[in-house]
Amino acid sequence: MSSFSPNIDETKHWRKLLAGDQEALAFFYEKYADFLLKYGMSVTYNRDVVQDAVQELFINVWNRRQNLTVPDSVKYYLMVSLRRIILKDVINSRLSTDSFSDESLSYLYHENMYAEENEEDIHRKLQEAVRSLPTRQQEVIFLRFFEKLSYEEITTITGLEYQILRNTIYRAIKTLRHVLVEKITLISFLSFLTSFL
Repeated sequence: MSSFSPNIDETKHWRKLLAGDQEALAFFYEKYADFLLKYGMSVTYNRDVVQDAVQELFINVWNRRQNLTVPDSVKYYLMVSLRRIILKDVINSRLSTDSFSDESLSYLYHENMYAEENEEDIHRKLQEAVRSLPTRQQEVIFLRFFEKLSYEEITTITGLEYQILRNTIYRAIKTLRHVLVEKITLISFLSFLTSFL
């Protein structure tokens, strides 16, 4: 089942929101705010911009509720709307990316593979590798592997054509594999050497 399929409970709450029910707005905020923060960090690394954009998104929903309709998927609607707000802010402010979401990156390394200090090194190297990707590649990697969205869902959110999306993900994985294999192999080798000292 698609994560963008209509949800009867959400539709009911959305109708309440459109009618002016503040508790319905709180329902969506509580349900999606953390997810939207993580997603927003895949669009831009500036946490302040993302936090402001999430707040602006919910303020806009509330202020414009009389002009809104019931979306097929509230999650999809919120993701697309947040992305537009962030991109508008980034373009207007010419912001640069400066850090990657630690919550998102924690999924990428295997906790029991190395000793704790090696895990920190691997985590740092992973952050560096992801940061080295172009912004678009970082966003699609987040959507595909952290949010487990289908290619069709990602094309809807990003506006990329299907084949361009597949190529973008392929290039990102190829780059990450190359960078990480090189860095993790070096870390493993150094660990091995220090065990004899």
